[in-house]
Amino acid sequence: GLRVSELVGLRCGDVHLGTGAHVSCHGKGRKERVTPLIRGTVAVLRVWLKRQGIDPAPLDLHDGSGLSRLDLVTPEASARVLAAIAKTPVAEVFKSSLPIAGRDGTLAGRLKSLSGQVFAKTGTLTHANALAGYLTAANGEPLAFAIICNDETAPGSSSVVIDEIVRLLANYGVEK
Repeated sequence: GLRVSELVGLRCGDVHLGTGAHVSCHGKGRKERVTPLIRGTVAVLRVWLKRQGIDPAPLDLHDGSGLSRLDLVTPEASARVLAAIAKTPVAEVFKSSLPIAGRDGTLAGRLKSLSGQVFAKTGTLTHANALAGYLTAANGEPLAFAIICNDETAPGSSSVVIDEIVRLLANYGVEK
C-alpha cells in the first residue's frame, strides 16, 4: 500500500489501468515506487468512469503519458475524464496539482497571456505533443480540454498549433 505522504502527491498520470495496472509514485527519499492495483480497484475505477458516461475502453494506459504506442487514449476520452473530475469534491485539489500557464512547470514559458486561466499537463514524445487540462474562457465558463498532435514534422511545431487552439478556446463566448 501507499503512505499518506505518497498519496497526496499523486497525479492522474500516476495511475495506470492497462495491463499490469499500478500506481507509480516517489516514496521515502524520493525512491521510485510502483504499487500494483488489485483487480477490484481497477474494476471500481472502470465503474466510476462508466458512471461518468466515459467508456473506459479507450483508456488503456501503460505508462501514464497517454502517448506511448501501447497506450490507447483519445482526446475526447481525456477531456471527458477531466470534466468528470471537475464535478468531484477533489476537483480543486486536482486542478491545483497542474502546471499554470506562464508560471510554472512545463507551461512556465507557454501561454503567458493566459496565466491564471490555463491549468494543464503537457505530454511529449518523439513526433507527438499533447496538452490537457482546464481553462476559464473569456465569458467565465470553465472548460476541460485535451489536444493531442501526432506525427509532427518539425521539432516543437505542434506546440505552436496546440497553444493557438488553447488561445481560441480561451476566447470562447466572446463576440467579434
